[in-house]
Amino acid sequence: MSEPMVIHVDEIEGAHGGVFKPVGRTLGVTAFGVNVEQFPRGHEHYPDHDHAKDGQEEVYVVLSGQATLTIAGEEHVMRPGSIAFVPPGVSRRFTMPDQGVQLLAIGGSPNTPFSDIVAAREKAATT
Repeated sequence: MSEPMVIHVDEIEGAHGGVFKPVGRTLGVTAFGVNVEQFPRGHEHYPDHDHAKDGQEEVYVVLSGQATLTIAGEEHVMRPGSIAFVPPGVSRRFTMPDQGVQLLAIGGSPNTPFSDIVAAREKAATT
């Protein structure tokens, strides 16, 4: 069992040029994925993707800044306090045309242990 922990997001080492902070892994969360993502204004490298293969649902919460979230071709302006749910198999992509954004991303697949999702992603990345 994991131990309780309190940490500031600035203390978490970022991946992918610092934009992706693996909060769940750092804290030892095993039931779901949770990350803080920080993108500067004009960032264009957030991929249009879905989770049809792993069945993952995702919730995004904007902590600061602003972004446009495109879900299945429909644009939604997201600002602090905006919350979005995207089911598996539905495309999603963030763009930051006007300013940077910091968001909390939470994900997991119903009826599937989270560790299985992580293992499947890691396997897919190596094949």
